[in-house]
Order: sequence, then structure tokens, then C-alpha cells
Amino acid sequence: MPSRTCSICSPATCRQSRQQGVVTLAMTLLVLFLSSLMVFQSSAGLLFEIRTGNNMLRQKQAQEAARGGLDAALAWLVTNGSASNFTNTANWTDDATGPSGNNQKANSSIFPLAISSQTIGDYPISVSLWRNATAANVLEIRASSSGDGVATVSERLQLGTTTTSTSTAVTLNLNTVAPIVIEGGMSGVTGNPSVAAGTTGTAIISSQSSATINTGGHGQSGLTVTGNIKGNAFTGTAWDLVFPNTSKAEMKAAADYSTIYFYDDEIPPPNNWHTNVGTASKPGILIFDTGAGCPKLNGGVVIYGIVYYADDCGNQGWGGAKIYGSMVSERSITKLTANSQFIGWSSTLGTGTVNLPPVTSTTTNNTLAIKTASWRDF
Repeated sequence: MPSRTCSICSPATCRQSRQQGVVTLAMTLLVLFLSSLMVFQSSAGLLFEIRTGNNMLRQKQAQEAARGGLDAALAWLVTNGSASNFTNTANWTDDATGPSGNNQKANSSIFPLAISSQTIGDYPISVSLWRNATAANVLEIRASSSGDGVATVSERLQLGTTTTSTSTAVTLNLNTVAPIVIEGGMSGVTGNPSVAAGTTGTAIISSQSSATINTGGHGQSGLTVTGNIKGNAFTGTAWDLVFPNTSKAEMKAAADYSTIYFYDDEIPPPNNWHTNVGTASKPGILIFDTGAGCPKLNGGVVIYGIVYYADDCGNQGWGGAKIYGSMVSERSITKLTANSQFIGWSSTLGTGTVNLPPVTSTTTNNTLAIKTASWRDF
């Protein structure tokens, strides 16, 4: 039978082998523990970063929501606000909790609930408008968001005004104006002047009774009148009657000294007027406003359009002028000499329309300007 060999360790050798196994196991457990600890620490750091990122995101969202509320309030104020409302003390309530030292809060009369209480995304927004009683033209909007994140922003505004210009074309229809318009009466007629009505059928209109219109005659030379004389025909000024939609300032601004002439104490006229004005197809306007004096129309001058006198020029006589359109006087006429002719506008003279150049006028609007470096994040 074959022989069998058996190796049996000695007691010392077996003990040494068991000790090595225990050490290996201990080292393995230690490595496993340290690895687990490292994984745990890494996971905890990762979770912390995730939480931090979420918090930052919610904070950013809350801040943007608050800014959105502020921008919405600013847009509403620019569109719907007015200086009179902002400066009216009845629209403000004393409140010492205001931002930046402001001690008055706008009430719902100028800052409605739809603006002061909003929701943007998932964030409720509270918006308030403040001012300091000692600096009423400086306003401050404050917007706060709440929810998963909280943020507050504010902006200061400067209340002011701005001036804008508008341009409006003005049209005057000579067919509706009598050839002589007087804010007063008439006397002192000599020679053989004449006045003939145009399409209106009226030769002379006055703010006083027709009895104050003395045309002369009665066995002596006088004014030849073709048409009606109407007294008490208007109240107010002759300017307002003839130029109802145009102020003197607008007329002066429109003057171009080719078809519209405007003279006053700032722009004096010639001593006497010898220049023809306008044509039948393009009438003109000649204005001698307050302070311009009373230049005489002589030398056979011919005017198509309107001649207006603001000062007391009734005794200048009108010379040998021929006016197709209207002569307008803010004072009584006390002298009217021979050869002057006043002819009302009719179809034979064209359309009778005087087109003023675009008249520039100014309007004042309220403005809200953001004050530099006033933005604040809380």
C-alpha cells in the first residue's frame, strides 16, 4: 500500500498563524471604517453644499421677486402718479418705521393695494412708498419678499417736472371776419373812405352799440358802407374774436416776417408801413401788439389778410391803405381819412384761409427720476 505523508504544525507555529489572521482582519476592519468615515464626511459635505445652494437659489429668487415688485411700483408711479398727489399731505400717514429716516408712508389714495401687495412667483411681495416730511420731493420705494427666502430692496426717486414742446398748425378763415372789427366806437370820418362787406354780409362789427358807429355823411363826406353794421356783436377782446384758438405768444412764435408780421415793445415796427402784405391766394397777418405803437398805413399799401392794432391807434387815419380782409382795433376809431378802403373777403378773392406755420407750445409733465446710488439690498 502506498504510504501517506501528513504535515502537522507545532503548537508554536499554529499560534503564530492565528495571530497573523487576527491582525489582517483588524487592519481590514480599520480600513473599512476609515473608508466609511471618509464616505460619510464626503456625503455630509455634499449635502451641506446642496442645502447651501438651495438656500442661495431661494435667496436669489426672493431678491429678484422683491426687485420685480419695486420695478412694478416704479412703472405704476411714472404712469399714474402726479406731483399734486405726491405733495398733498392728506395722502401721507405719519409712520416712524420708514426706511432711511423717512417718517411718512403713502396711503391707499395714491398707492393702491394692487401695487402695495403683490405675488411674484411663489413669493408674496409687500411694497410701500415713503417720504420725509421735510423733503417731500424725494420719495422712496421699499419692496420686501417673504416665503422660502426673504429679501428687501429700496430705491429713491426725485420728483420733478419736464417741459416738452408740441407743434400745432393753426388755420384762420377770413370768410368769417368782417372788414372792420372795433372794440369800441367810430367817429372822425373825413373824405370818402369805404367799407364793403364780404361773404358775411356785415361791414362793421363793434363791441358797443351800433349808435357809437358814426360813419359821417349827413350832407358831408363820410364812410361809404356796403353791408350791415352790427353793434354789441361780441364781448371780450377783438383778438379773442378774430383769433379764438391762438394766443399772442403763439402768434409771435409763428411769425416768419414773410406772411406773418408781429411787432411789440420787443420788436418795434417801422415808423410807417409801406410794404404790401399777402396775396389773394396767400393772405397774411400784420400784428401791432401792445408797445408797437401806431405806424400809419400809407403810400397806397395793399394788404390781403388781417391788420391788428392793440394800442390806442384810432386817430392814425389809415391813409390810403387798401385792406382785403379785416382791420381789427382794440380801441375806438377817432379818425378815418379819405381813400382808405376795407374790403371783406369773398369768393372772388380765393379761399380766404390763412395758414399759420406750426405753432410751438410747451407743456409741463411730472417726472420721477431715480436718484443715483440710492439702490439698497437688505
